[in-house]
Amino acid sequence: MRPVAHAAPSPDPGLLGVHLLAGVGSGLLLALAVAALGQRGSRSYLLVVLALAALLARTLVSALAMFGPLDAGLHHFAEHALDAMLATFLLGAIYYARSAAPSAPEEPL
Repeated sequence: MRPVAHAAPSPDPGLLGVHLLAGVGSGLLLALAVAALGQRGSRSYLLVVLALAALLARTLVSALAMFGPLDAGLHHFAEHALDAMLATFLLGAIYYARSAAPSAPEEPL
């Protein structure tokens, strides 16, 4: 006997609203970071852009899980991997910003 395919349950409207706000907020932060990277062009700014891109990707992964194409196990793994990437990029940005001499600007990319 083959299982019957069912439509994915409709997501909770409150959860949809939270995802929408998270996506818009993350996208706006990412756009501002890309603009700052364009002005400064340093490695630290690039790492901040990558960290904020990982933050936006978390929202996308969660939305994919909510609408069905991504199963719970892969969703869980992807979110933890993106968390690790975000932390690594931010620590790298802090390291590069702090390792530059205080009187000298950071090296451009």
